[in-house]
Amino acid sequence: MIKENKMNIEMRWDKLVLPAETCSERNLLIELTALGQAKQKNKKRPPVNLALVIDRSGSMGGPYIEAAKIAAKGIADRLTTKDRLSLVSFDNEIITHFSNLSMDSVGRRRAKSTIAELYARGSTNLSAGWFEGANCVTEAIDDDNFQNGHVLVLSDGMANVGIEDPEELNMHAQELASRGVYTSAAGIGAHYSPLQLDALAEGGAGRLHDTETAEDIIDVVLGELGEISNTIARNVELYIRSPRGVRLECLSSMREHRSGNLLQINLGIMQLNRQKTVALLTEVNELSKGKELPFEAYVTWEDVDSGEQLRSSTVNSVLRVVSAREAEKAEVNTEVVRKFADLWEASTAYQGMILNEQLNYDGANMLYKSNLESFSEMVGSLEDGDDRVNRHKLAGKRMAREWKGRSKRESFDLAKKKMLNEPDLRKKDSGNWHDRLSE
Repeated sequence: MIKENKMNIEMRWDKLVLPAETCSERNLLIELTALGQAKQKNKKRPPVNLALVIDRSGSMGGPYIEAAKIAAKGIADRLTTKDRLSLVSFDNEIITHFSNLSMDSVGRRRAKSTIAELYARGSTNLSAGWFEGANCVTEAIDDDNFQNGHVLVLSDGMANVGIEDPEELNMHAQELASRGVYTSAAGIGAHYSPLQLDALAEGGAGRLHDTETAEDIIDVVLGELGEISNTIARNVELYIRSPRGVRLECLSSMREHRSGNLLQINLGIMQLNRQKTVALLTEVNELSKGKELPFEAYVTWEDVDSGEQLRSSTVNSVLRVVSAREAEKAEVNTEVVRKFADLWEASTAYQGMILNEQLNYDGANMLYKSNLESFSEMVGSLEDGDDRVNRHKLAGKRMAREWKGRSKRESFDLAKKKMLNEPDLRKKDSGNWHDRLSE
């Protein structure tokens, strides 16, 4: 049974009116916050079922493998007797060093001793290592009645053995996520494959984190543990019902399904009191003056503690069709425009960098050129509109040529986090994704 419960939803438009007798566009922001009480300090968090999957291929030699080991030991120190930890390493060979180990004093000593013995060698069978980590947490779900499990992959390279296709990796990760096995990944250094690791993280309802130093890796690994503890909703689905003759386009890269005039968007996981924003470009056919266009939205999700299916109340919003003169004079909500523009920039950058990584430079160039006119018109009401347009042009030029190294990987990660309203778990201030365009 789906039980109704409160999740805060706001629908906001750049303008609340449309001009009559013309095709037009409006920008819609839907902002969601999973509300609740923070866990009391004396209240224990739910047990964690975690598998660390560490790349130990030859390229991990030196500081990278040492940084991964320091981070893994830090995780072992943070876990409790109710938690279960598995450790898998991969190169061309897959080794399960231990599985479903309780983090009591004996288990913690064993885990840290085993981690200390890891060394780099061989090639990179990413998929097999990840599958084995998923198998470990699945066994814990079956044996110890955990509701779910988490796999965290640490890698500096590109798979050259096993499954290499990002779409296939994404498909398998989605399948496992549907069974309660979630995946995140930390890409290390300048040469990891953002497409392969991002495919695992996106399909696995987790995140990709860009890292370089031991401090970065420790920040994101421990941050992931905190995120797991703070998660209160899974399989979050946003439903938007629009009138006939209206086309909704979600700017962010999210799984979606359409059925008639109902758009369903998968938002994955939500943490306590953290906001997610969905930007929807709304295209409307010609309508006569006086028409009203009703929109409604609601959310369903799975409660992490109980596994119960919950449903929010429905929120409503209406666009009015007025004369062209009245529409022109109508007040613009510049806060909505600014947030919408930020998401548009980040989404275009994320898509552009995927095309660039695929060596499709012409496609990346066309992506930016095709968006330039609409983007310029949208940001015209902002004080920094000219700067945004110039940045858009600069980004298009950057994506249209070869781009390698740290600046691209960090920009890829930061753009996607901006697009999905996700935090950068590294403690250092890394600036914005577009700071890397001139590097």
